[in-house]
Amino acid sequence: MLKKDTEKQMKLFSGTLEELMPKEHFLRDLDRLVDFNFIYEKVENLYSDTGRPSVDPVVLIKMLLVGYLYGINSERKLEQEIQVNIAYRWFLGIDLDECVPDHSTISQLRRRKFDGTTLFRDIFDEVVRKCIEAGLIDGKLLLTDSTHIRANARNDLREIIEVPDTPTEYMQKLDREAYELGLIKEPVEYDETKTKEITKSTTDPECGLMKRPGKPLGFHYLDHQTCDSKHGMITDVYVTAGNVHDSTPHTKRLEYQIDKFGFKTEAVCADASYDSGEVHNAMLERNIKTFIPERTRSGVPNYESDFDPKVFVYDEERNLYICPAGKELRYSGYRKKDRRKRYTAQKSDCSSCPYREKCNGTSKNPRTIDRTLHEKARSVQRENIDTPEYLAAMRFRQIWCEGNFSHQKANHNLRRTLKRGIERVTEQCLLSACALNLKRLVKLL
Repeated sequence: MLKKDTEKQMKLFSGTLEELMPKEHFLRDLDRLVDFNFIYEKVENLYSDTGRPSVDPVVLIKMLLVGYLYGINSERKLEQEIQVNIAYRWFLGIDLDECVPDHSTISQLRRRKFDGTTLFRDIFDEVVRKCIEAGLIDGKLLLTDSTHIRANARNDLREIIEVPDTPTEYMQKLDREAYELGLIKEPVEYDETKTKEITKSTTDPECGLMKRPGKPLGFHYLDHQTCDSKHGMITDVYVTAGNVHDSTPHTKRLEYQIDKFGFKTEAVCADASYDSGEVHNAMLERNIKTFIPERTRSGVPNYESDFDPKVFVYDEERNLYICPAGKELRYSGYRKKDRRKRYTAQKSDCSSCPYREKCNGTSKNPRTIDRTLHEKARSVQRENIDTPEYLAAMRFRQIWCEGNFSHQKANHNLRRTLKRGIERVTEQCLLSACALNLKRLVKLL
């Protein structure tokens, strides 16, 4: 029999928020497992002892987390959702007859109090510590990768500007080592007036123009994340402009989290874009293995496989190379431009060698080999390639690093940024990583 609901009269209801909240709900589990009162200590120095009482900072931070947990990327929409959602109100402690904090309150607090602080970094670190205490992170194998995030900037609004062209910190470190080893006679002095041209967005000057094979061309940020192999928990988040190479911040970020959380790290893993002498050497000094495939470098001659530089044997005691024909390549000088030691064969040896054409092509010059200052560390670490541990680590990296990025972009507001500037985008990436860690923590516990 067809039934139609007739117009109903509104009736008075007497009940509590606790009664309306479902007994089984993710936010109930999260509230039981994580005490967010640690936020009071993090923000205490940002508030005055006098004046009108503020909106509870724990409520504001938890509001932001709700947005990232449930993929609500607009603070205005977040306010509207909390207004009608019983579970959100229960989690935030906002009763049915109470007003939800206005979306502009979050914006003003971010601008007036939270900008220039480490608040969101501190909150992320605290969540990581809780995961460590729960036994969900052991830090033995750390996996690193990066993903691009579309900047909130039009690609056609750009300008060419000049910026200082100074070597990276690692290159400067190599110059200091070269001087200490006596490879160069005087400390290197850098031309402070030297500049280079780069393309900058006029809308968001802090993003970078990304031009990578297989990646979208345009203004982006890069979110560099490290996660633990045990359960894929994210242990570090670092944001750079889209034109920064992956390997540039890698070593410092690994050292940062290992020291901060006291990890007893045995190995680190990343893809070929992180292959640099800096990370191989830094990790070897800490007795940590690197599982990083070798990167194909542009500008390196394409020799026949039998005469690849790898088949030239380095004699460390005599500081020379021996070629497959048994001839010696002796140290001939240090190349300041690319920070490499050069080893050169005798011209007479090459001219009379039966393998000359295969080894050196049609060149009339003798064969040369360039060696980086940290080539020994690189060689030691490359012995790890294709071992069972290496293959297992690369599989974990694909599952956790790429899986985390995919999940964050689909569910936790990481597909693109509505914010501008490194600080605001870092906040977005940290909260997205927090949301993923909290969801996984609740699921596992």
